[in-house]
Amino acid sequence: MLEALITSKTRVRLLVKFFLNPTMKSYLRELASEFEESTNSVRLELNRLKEAGLLESEAKGNLVMYNAKTTHPLFPEIKSIVSKITGIDSIIESVIQRLGSVEHAYLI
Repeated sequence: MLEALITSKTRVRLLVKFFLNPTMKSYLRELASEFEESTNSVRLELNRLKEAGLLESEAKGNLVMYNAKTTHPLFPEIKSIVSKITGIDSIIESVIQRLGSVEHAYLI
């Protein structure tokens, strides 16, 4: 659904990653590996999101760590949209697919 509004799949993945868990930090090569994308395409989208003020970065040694900028005025709205799109049902389905054959599951 979000792909219809945002044409870059990498940008959508970054928004989902950073806005579902705003305290999480990640660096370029880690993201490129996780998304199975080139570092160049991930860097381009990270820069665009940072220029828009949606992400912030911090240098730690030779790494640049990125995370969601929770003070951005649109942060609550973007987080809400991302949460609605990646509802609990899709997360559970993803976990069950990784586990294999599951007869019962309990949510607490």
